[in-house]
Amino acid sequence: MNSERKERREVQLAKKAETIEAAASEVLVINETRIKIDGRPYDLVENYHEGFNAERLGERFSQILTKYDYIVGDWGYDQLRLRGFYEIGSKKGSPYQSIERLDDYLYEYCNFGCSYFILHNLEVQTPEPIPANIRKKSSKRKSQSISKKHNSKNNVFTNEKRYNIRSQKNKKNAHLKSVSKKNTKHRHFTIRQK
Repeated sequence: MNSERKERREVQLAKKAETIEAAASEVLVINETRIKIDGRPYDLVENYHEGFNAERLGERFSQILTKYDYIVGDWGYDQLRLRGFYEIGSKKGSPYQSIERLDDYLYEYCNFGCSYFILHNLEVQTPEPIPANIRKKSSKRKSQSISKKHNSKNNVFTNEKRYNIRSQKNKKNAHLKSVSKKNTKHRHFTIRQK
C-alpha cells in the first residue's frame, strides 16, 4: 500500500518537473552584468548577497514581467519571488510601482537581510491594448458576477424574521402610557416622607 503511494507521488513529482521545465524561460548569462531572458537583454544592476540564480530565475520568470522597466527578485524561505517596477517618473502603473519605492518594498515585504537582485529591462515591451468593445463586455460580466457574489454574502440571514425596533418601542411606550392613565385615580401605594 505504501509502495503504491510512493510510486504515485513520484509520478506526480515527475509530471510537475516536466511542466516546470516546459514553462521555464531560457536564461543566458553573457557576463557578470548582462543577461538574456528568452532573447531579451537585461542588465544586472544589483546582486545583494549573491541573490541571482539563473536556473531558478528561468523557472519563475513570466512573460508578464517584460512590460516592467525593472524586475526585482528576492528570496524568502528558499523561494524566489519576482516583482516588476517602472522607471522613475513613468506614467505607467501606480506610484508604489516606481523603482523609487524599492526600499519601501524591501522593508515591508521582504525578510530582513534577505538576498535579492535587480534586473534592468533594456527592451521594455508594451502590452497590446485590448479593443474597447471587448474590454467593456468583459468588465460588465465581471462586475455582474462580483455584485452577485457580494449580494449573496450579504443576504445570508434574509430568511430570518426581521423585527421593527421602532414599532416595538412605540408599543411599549403606549402600554406604559395606558397603565399610567389608569392608575392615576386609584393608587395602591403611598409615598411617605421623612
